[in-house]
Amino acid sequence: MTAYARVAVARSGAGWTVASNAVTLAAIASFPAMAAGAGGTVTHFGVGYEALGGANGLAFFGTVTPNIVVSAGVTPKLDTATNVTQAASDGMTTAAANSLLLLFFNNTDYAVVGDAAGLQNSVTAGSLYLSIHTASPAEGGNQATSEITYT
Repeated sequence: MTAYARVAVARSGAGWTVASNAVTLAAIASFPAMAAGAGGTVTHFGVGYEALGGANGLAFFGTVTPNIVVSAGVTPKLDTATNVTQAASDGMTTAAANSLLLLFFNNTDYAVVGDAAGLQNSVTAGSLYLSIHTASPAEGGNQATSEITYT
């Protein structure tokens, strides 16, 4: 067993599924099993761009339902029902939300923004990093806010 660590998920269709202004994991994401430490109850997940314990980089967060009680021997997992949704109350059309989410999660160009080429993907797609939290990091939080710790 190893200590808690954020889980890398490729910025591609192999890592994330984007449809109808929502994003889901394309496969189950497993965190290291807990050997020792305080553990706790996982109530939220985060999606960010820092692999290690950086205190920035949180882009999206959501609730984990049902909550996951983490204690010795437990391997926390997020399944393909784990999702991020661009809320209609944000005043963004579904088409625009899908394009923006595809750019962020799948590294897919967002066409015709600015010019015909649009907002371009990254040359190297890289990964996004899942984190699990014992409370909501909230809009003002970061990827380390309420992040679980264990060894």
